[in-house]
Amino acid sequence: MGGMTRNSRLVLPALAAVTAALIGLAAVPAAQSGGPSILIRAGTVVDGTGAPRARADLRIQGDTIVELAAALEPSPGERVIDASGLVVAPGFIDMHSHASAQIGAHPDAESQVRQGITTTLVGQDGSSDLPISDFFESLERVRPAINFATSVGAGTIRGVVMGGDFRRAATAAEIETMSALMERAMLDGAIGLSSGLEYDPGFYATPDEMVALARVAARHGGFYSSHVRDEENAALDAWREAIDVGRKAGLPVEISHIKLAVEPVWGRAAQGLKVLEDARREGLTVMADWYPYTYWQSAMYVLIPDRDFENRDKWRVGLAEIGGAKNVLVTAYRPDPSYDGKTLEEIARLRGEDPVTSVIAMIREAGPGIGIIGTSMDEEDLATFLTHPQVLVCSDGNIAGSHPRGFGTFPRVLARYVREGRLLSLEEAIAKMTGRSARQAGLTDRGVLARGRKADVVVFDPDTIEDRATKERPDQMAVGVAHVIVNGVVVLDGGKMTGERPGRGLRRATE
Repeated sequence: MGGMTRNSRLVLPALAAVTAALIGLAAVPAAQSGGPSILIRAGTVVDGTGAPRARADLRIQGDTIVELAAALEPSPGERVIDASGLVVAPGFIDMHSHASAQIGAHPDAESQVRQGITTTLVGQDGSSDLPISDFFESLERVRPAINFATSVGAGTIRGVVMGGDFRRAATAAEIETMSALMERAMLDGAIGLSSGLEYDPGFYATPDEMVALARVAARHGGFYSSHVRDEENAALDAWREAIDVGRKAGLPVEISHIKLAVEPVWGRAAQGLKVLEDARREGLTVMADWYPYTYWQSAMYVLIPDRDFENRDKWRVGLAEIGGAKNVLVTAYRPDPSYDGKTLEEIARLRGEDPVTSVIAMIREAGPGIGIIGTSMDEEDLATFLTHPQVLVCSDGNIAGSHPRGFGTFPRVLARYVREGRLLSLEEAIAKMTGRSARQAGLTDRGVLARGRKADVVVFDPDTIEDRATKERPDQMAVGVAHVIVNGVVVLDGGKMTGERPGRGLRRATE
């Protein structure tokens, strides 16, 4: 589906018109009419469309919202949840997540549930399961507490076709084979295509290769999300490359975890967002997702974009641009795990070396994929991104990872930027986390509170919701979320996990 047609997805229509307007994912079970109902009473409903909040009651029957009105009377035997003083909203949708990597070990997904997340989009940064059918089969075995949708990773497809010989442009025959794998993945229910052009093997992919795969996604109503080629000095050019893929392939684009990750480009957020605005005026659907932290998590080698790892001068520049070795926290160094949790500056001191000597030696010892957290973003840029209507919310996190974003992203937005900073309204923040995200992902039956929609609901206290995770203690659970309902089943009840696991794999509809 072309960009001009999908441009209307940027702003949600009035609540009454949403059901008819949305198109996309539909391969989920039909509404369940039996079973006990749940009545959420006296809450402040923020419905996910951006409409003003209102005092209302909401009734759930089976897995579906069946009534939403100013006042509803309890039915015999009905579970009643008193939401007085609380906000009732659609369950939050994480637009870029890596939660699937650890869901087998943590099927209750507690770190996600306590944030209010009910649906998460995985298969990001160009890496996914393949075939996609295996992903959905694994979810059926795990029975997670939350819903999962997945993109298909361009890097994964590239790796299957090219094997170890990936440090070059693909041939026409190889791209044809990649496109066939992409077709199968979309038929299996993937929601779109993801790329990780800063990482191997996607680093060597040409724009033409990405366009070919994106055209397959477009034929099935998918979208293209990209961890772009450069998030540092050439970030704006990298965004333009991603947008051009959408332009040529005719599908919506999402810039993954949008950021300006080195000091030389700090303060250019508004200029960068103009790139997205210009594309929108052209008739393209271009969005971005974002997380509320000034530090990112990746591999050591991204500090040297051209991979010239023996070049001392380039390391000096790379480290200087993120504020020095003190801003590089090592999280995974296999030759000596005692380095984990220490900064590169501290490690160099222990080794009796300067940081450049240490990092070159460490890469020789362990390879370039050393896990790090880099502190290198500007808080003003973060705020500029968040308040823009084309920017959604994501965590880019894991269920049990070493970055606090996996435990605190969504409550952090509501505490830091809504309640304390007042940079955007509660209605606007929730629309970014729910209705607009559903629209971008093609989730037809979730993301807003309305009759006939799936009953993914979060009930939280706007005065106390808050993240607790830090770099030092990244596993601290968020607070302030009282109830979470997934597909009509309560998974968090009065702040306590219930042990229920009603999550589903959400497949894109196939014709």
